[in-house]
Order: sequence, then structure tokens, then C-alpha cells
Amino acid sequence: MVLSFTFLKCWRSPQLLIPKQQYFWPSKTALIIISFGILLSACQSATEKPTLSAHDHCVEEFDATVDYFPEKVEPYYAQGFTVEYHPNYKLVTVKQPWEEAAVDLNYVFVQCGTPAPTHYPEATIVEIPSQRVLAMSTTYLPHIEKLGQLHALVGVGDRRLIYSEVIREKIVAGAIQEVGDLQPDAEKVLNLQPDVILSYRLDDGENSRFETLKSLEQTIVLDAAHLESTPLGRAEWLKFTALLFNQEAKANQEFAAIAQRYQELVNKTATLTELPTAFSGSPFQGVWYMPAGKSYVAQFFRDAGADYLWQDSDSRLSLPLDYEAVLAKAKDADFWLNPNQDWRTKADLLREDRRYDLLKASQTKQVYIANARLNPEGGNDFWESGTTNPDIILADLIKIFHPELLPDHDLFYYRQLD
Repeated sequence: MVLSFTFLKCWRSPQLLIPKQQYFWPSKTALIIISFGILLSACQSATEKPTLSAHDHCVEEFDATVDYFPEKVEPYYAQGFTVEYHPNYKLVTVKQPWEEAAVDLNYVFVQCGTPAPTHYPEATIVEIPSQRVLAMSTTYLPHIEKLGQLHALVGVGDRRLIYSEVIREKIVAGAIQEVGDLQPDAEKVLNLQPDVILSYRLDDGENSRFETLKSLEQTIVLDAAHLESTPLGRAEWLKFTALLFNQEAKANQEFAAIAQRYQELVNKTATLTELPTAFSGSPFQGVWYMPAGKSYVAQFFRDAGADYLWQDSDSRLSLPLDYEAVLAKAKDADFWLNPNQDWRTKADLLREDRRYDLLKASQTKQVYIANARLNPEGGNDFWESGTTNPDIILADLIKIFHPELLPDHDLFYYRQLD
């Protein structure tokens, strides 16, 4: 947790700074200074509520005059959540918890050991800081690692999808349990006794994962980072996860560094006049789902200095296309990114459909795929830590499109299909 001790974050007189069991007779000047300090402290406390550092345990004696959350977060890039701070609780709203959701979800994160408010009857009450977390998506895992809260992670969905060696080792050691992904094992979930289950929901239709967890009457908090339309918007959900652990200070520090590195990279491509053309994806069950112009993929391409061929489409969703439509527009494109992650070689590409070689990018071997970091069971780190590290993804893309701008960067998530 943030700190294992508490302290008063306000003006204090010099007397309060004197170590115990050290006594002396102050000089006349010292008495004046001390008296002034006492007066200043009294004036300050009259206008400001005292603040305490966030706890890694329950509050033993609740004080209604204390602000228990001196460190606060405020989303800037992320559009999907808001947080309103009160002295002993946080009102957190997920504005669109799933695609085309008609309602917002409200959560009240209450500091353990303090009274929960009673005027939010529709909100889910969650005691914080969370001590036992079940994470149903790998995208939450780098958040928990960056915030230094791995000790609170007690369960995951599907271990095969996890890339983090630290977490995989904990699973082998039995410190973290696997409960299943699409159809979680109800008995395993209940045995874990989680304080909170971090999960997500894709749409209004039947979602077996969500329905199973809901039926167990467990505390579920839905994350909607996947609906953000910008890379930094997705990454900023680190702050959302931090709210559960009272780790706002750490989240602010981590995200500020990520955003700064990202912007420094954007500055390198901002003045480019010659942009290579690029497109993304590959067919799934006969349909080529092309990221639209307002998607986070399109934003990545723009920031990396590429002319994304579908950037003028006014949507953040994927466009369902057939192969002929893609060929007509992308035949002479310079780069092809993000095809089937199961492809390892050019032979795999051609084995699926020899018509792919009609594309210039295939002919010139300018096909790049984000599967450079796979665990032995095929779990892809791009879908785990990539969301939290958009600056590294952007560096990879700039290296691909404009290698002269980052001569010392080695591809991290991406690799060239050879």
C-alpha cells in the first residue's frame, strides 16, 4: 500500500518536531519562533481539513474532519471514468462500461474502518484498500505490478494468457490461483474470497464470464479501458486501478512518465512531410475488420508518422470489409501491420491465402506483427503490458515507419514477418 504509517499533512509547530525524551530550555528567540509556529498552525487548521496518508489497513478511529486521500488522480486522456473525492470515500463512475451500454456504473470506494455513505443506493460499495483481488484480464496485471500490489493478487482468469514471469511463478507456487476465463469455476472463485473482482463486459449480449461472476454475489468492478479511442486514454486506466489500492501517488508518477515519453516520440514525427502508407489487420472468418479512423490503432499510426489508409472513416469501431475491398485500397501500401498473430513466417501468410502476395507490402516483406513476446503457451505480452506501455509500442512503430528517427531502438513488441 502507499505507506505503512500515517502522518499529519499540515503546518506543524517546531515543538511537534522535537524528538521525544529530548528537553531543553529554549532561548528567547526560539520561544518567539515556536509561538509563531503554533499560531500559524492554528490558523491553517482553521481553514483546511487535516489530511492523513492512505492506509494499508483499516482506520482504527474514524475522524470526520480528516481527508483520508491526500493524493488524488484526475483522468485527462481517459474519457471512460471519473472520480469524485470525499473525505473518506471516492465516488467512481464508469461512463460506458461496455459497448453501447445505456447506463453508467457507479462505485463507492470506502476507506476501510470508516462509514459508507448511504445516499448512493444504486452504487456498488467497495472497501479499500483492496487486499484480495481476482483479475479476469491480463491487462490489469501490469497495473498491479507497477503499483507494487502483487501481494494483493490472489487469482487470475486463464494462466496460459499470462506473460509476466513473476506472476507465472506465483501461480506455479500456488500463491495465485487460476479460476478460468470464459466460464470461471464458481467454487474456485468463492474459495478465494476476493475483496473485489476486476473484470470487463464486451456488449449487451450474453456474457458467460460476467453472468457467472454476478451470480456468485461477489463485488465486481468493471474496467472499460478497451473502449478508449487513444493509446494514452487506455494507459491512463492505471489510475482507475490505483483507486482500489490508495495508490494515487504512484499512479500519477508512473503515468506522467509514460505520457512524457509518448509525447517526446510524437514530437519526432510531427514535422514529417513524407508519410508512408499503411493498413492493419487480416480476415477473421472471411471478414477483414479494419480499424476505423477514430480508433486507437489509427491514432497510433498517425502519431508514428504514417498515412493510415482508413483514417478518414468517422468511427472508432472496426469496419467489416472483404478481401477485395482491402486489395482495391491497400494494394500499393508501403506497410502492413497487425495481421494474424499466429503467423510466424511468410509461408504462414501465403498458406492462408496466396492472394495476400498481391499486396505490395507482402511482396517487399514490409509486414510487421506484434508477437515478438510470447510465453511458451502462446500468451502475448502485447495484449498484457502493451496497453500500459503505449510509449514502447509507439517507439516500435516509428522504428518501422521511420527507422532513421530511432537508430538505437530495437523492436520490442513487433517483429518483421520473414
